[in-house]
Amino acid sequence: MSFFNSNDYINQFNENTQKLLAPWQELNKAFVKNAEQMTEFSLNTIRTYTEMGLENMRQIAKIDSPEAAKEFNAKQADILNQISQQIMADAKHMTELGSSMQDEVMKVMSDVYGQTNEHMQSTMQKTADQAAKTAKEFTSTVNKMAEQATKNTTKPTAGKAAEAETPSSTTKATANKA
Repeated sequence: MSFFNSNDYINQFNENTQKLLAPWQELNKAFVKNAEQMTEFSLNTIRTYTEMGLENMRQIAKIDSPEAAKEFNAKQADILNQISQQIMADAKHMTELGSSMQDEVMKVMSDVYGQTNEHMQSTMQKTADQAAKTAKEFTSTVNKMAEQATKNTTKPTAGKAAEAETPSSTTKATANKA
């Protein structure tokens, strides 16, 4: 007859609990890592766009003549192009962060449920496909917005140039009448 040792029972319970919780600890680590990366990305993005905006405001503050205003206006298309490119880079980086998190979750989940659980794999693949589709739609929307912003900046510049010519033409016509 074997003697039941309570220490053996406690040790076995602790081992089983650690084995059970290990994959979830890895998942939590992955979530924390992703949260840190997303926070850093967000702060850097805010910093970048704030600096762009402040630089544009500094340039506005330097306008002291019609020539300076014309020069400032001419640079706006380039600035909007730069912002559009930054938005594209940020969208790409965001997609990469999402894909990285997806990969980590997939790895941990496969450890938890094992390779034989086809249903879980199928569900996770559907989620991954949906995440990829959402990321592509987001990138497409950002591209469209960037293109539209670029188009809108080139149209007013041409219109303002025409408006600038019209008053001077009117002034010449008035001067010729006098």
